[in-house]
Amino acid sequence: MSGLGMSETKRFGGWVSIVVAFLFALFYAYDVWEAVANLVALPVFYDAYGYGAANIPWWLLWVGVLIPVVTYAVAFLAGRRHNALGHALIFAVGLAVTAALSLGVLALEEVLRPVLATI
Repeated sequence: MSGLGMSETKRFGGWVSIVVAFLFALFYAYDVWEAVANLVALPVFYDAYGYGAANIPWWLLWVGVLIPVVTYAVAFLAGRRHNALGHALIFAVGLAVTAALSLGVLALEEVLRPVLATI
């Protein structure tokens, strides 16, 4: 026998998964921080370049804030039945998805800016 019963093994895996979830939460929190910075800085940018506050795509900025939060929640729920390594891989894929979607939000704002300026 290995000396560790089934309950001790599950408990160890559970604690490791919690640590993995916490460490990845820090990465996702950084993405939220970046999105909030865009939410705060973009209106100043629009005013400085004369686009006007009425043309700010607020819905797009809020989508940028929600992307990391929703992706973390989905990754957390998807990985809860996996071991710590599987949970970490799911969180890593979620981070890649968050980065891609956040880049897409920034690109969409860049595309919409001239359109909004002519309205």
